[in-house]
Amino acid sequence: MSVTPGIYRLLGCAVIVISVAAPTSLTAHAAGSAPAVAAAPAAGSADLVLPGTRVTVREEPADPLKVTSYTLGNVAYLRRSAGFAKQTGYQEITVGPRGAKALAVPTAYNAGHDWVLLADLAANNGAKVQTVDKPLVAKFAHWSRNGTKAVLTVQRKNGAAWDTTGFVIVDATAKTARAVAVTGVDRTARFRWSPDGAEVVAGHQGGTRFYGQDGRIRRTLVKTGIPAGGEDVFSPSGRALMTWCPATYTEHVCFWDRTSGRLAAKANIQPKALLGWWDDKHFIAVVPSSGAYRAVLADLRGRAVRVLADISAEDWANKVYLSYTRR
Repeated sequence: MSVTPGIYRLLGCAVIVISVAAPTSLTAHAAGSAPAVAAAPAAGSADLVLPGTRVTVREEPADPLKVTSYTLGNVAYLRRSAGFAKQTGYQEITVGPRGAKALAVPTAYNAGHDWVLLADLAANNGAKVQTVDKPLVAKFAHWSRNGTKAVLTVQRKNGAAWDTTGFVIVDATAKTARAVAVTGVDRTARFRWSPDGAEVVAGHQGGTRFYGQDGRIRRTLVKTGIPAGGEDVFSPSGRALMTWCPATYTEHVCFWDRTSGRLAAKANIQPKALLGWWDDKHFIAVVPSSGAYRAVLADLRGRAVRVLADISAEDWANKVYLSYTRR
């Protein structure tokens, strides 16, 4: 359902305020945030310190991706023209391709429902969309490449763990959501889009399974390892799938031909996390570095060619996650 926002000015920055029972505002500036390092001129590189952390992001004007949001534990931060700002009431914010829209996942139910805030960042307005009923939750949002829809993973609490039961598709144009229960889904599955946005994919018993938007199985690649982290597990061309290699491999990161299912390459790198593809020949990996961590740009052999972010040990322990969006 849509909600009409009121817009006012705070410290010279536009702020979206949406009147609903649960918190639904995406602010453009947060008072009291840790100071950010001033960006360098557009012609050069820029080092940005993320508010609330000691993480330094290193950017260049020609980069095909940039950090548009991040989470620190269950607190989300969004990037606007004024910089990064904490978004109270949200545990996750994912910005769509080219930065037009964002999907924010709240920290609490509203009237017995889980929901998302679908925000139009250009128009400074938004809509609250219900996803699933309590006790289910819907999180881990991933946008389709054309930005018209997003998929979230649906989970149910099982003791101290959360088991996946299916997915939710949010239509960004109609501002509606449709939940799909998936029979026999892997309890650890996390759903993302295929390159053409026609199917969703998730790990399944050490392999990769493709599903129709109705939840029916379309195809399974066995023994690939589970799809890797980041906003998109497929290369920009759509030809390659990145996974965590099967346990029988010495290497940790594998690349597979999406059409044939054959192994295309293995990267000799031992990352703590994978944050997605940069281009068809490089990916983003978080690796240990002198008692701390770095997000590095690595080639398909696992050789680091550039540092994208410096991450302190404390921030890594507090579960910082950088979300990159393709420009």
